[in-house]
Amino acid sequence: MGRRKIILSLALAAIASIAPVHADDTGLILDLGVEQKVSKYFTLGALTELRTRNDFRTVDHFTLGVSGKYKIAKWLKADAGYEVIVVNNREHLSMHDDGTYNNWRPSFYGTRHRFTASVTGDVDLGRFNLSLRERYQYTYRTQVNAERYDFDNEQMEPCIVHAKHKHILRSRLKLEYNIPHCKFTPSVGAEIYTDKSLEKTKLTLGGTYTLKKHHSLEVGYHYQLYNHTVKHYSTDTHHMLLGYTYKF
Repeated sequence: MGRRKIILSLALAAIASIAPVHADDTGLILDLGVEQKVSKYFTLGALTELRTRNDFRTVDHFTLGVSGKYKIAKWLKADAGYEVIVVNNREHLSMHDDGTYNNWRPSFYGTRHRFTASVTGDVDLGRFNLSLRERYQYTYRTQVNAERYDFDNEQMEPCIVHAKHKHILRSRLKLEYNIPHCKFTPSVGAEIYTDKSLEKTKLTLGGTYTLKKHHSLEVGYHYQLYNHTVKHYSTDTHHMLLGYTYKF
């Protein structure tokens, strides 16, 4: 079998495995973080994250970030951070107007740089704590020289994925409950991502377990729902979360 037929076979096999546009996906989020309290009001932190998709089978991205948090008042905090993200971009299939295949771009790795700045206010309601976080997020995607398969010419061809800037406002409402004499604090939350319009909504259910003075474990479930009129090729995703933080 020639090289062209091998590539065509791989392309058709990959197309067959692409889920319908709006079918839900499932993935895992693994977080590992450290925090250092510099003063009564200021804390530095670092975080690594590994995220999967395609029903846990495929690495979606890997993140390495640093952050700083400042306690302005008992009820008000501010933070800022930077992350470098190595993303395994999803494969993409385009069609002609008559419904025939146009081209297929395999998955490829790319790099993104992300900066965030947030303000969080909270209030105690008995054993409940209600918080609202407003976060500005700027992401820069670097240019990548990828490839795609052209079905008309039956060959691979260069495909430049251009650099891109993106600004997002993230608004999160979270409710925690302090169980008497219990080291586990359950929580529920909802967060919306807005650019020029609503892009997606994230619903969360989980909690934090304090193992010892310096150790905490976070477990949870996230469900991301996209506004498919804006994000046509995005997939609603269920994520299971497991995170560990060490506080010096």
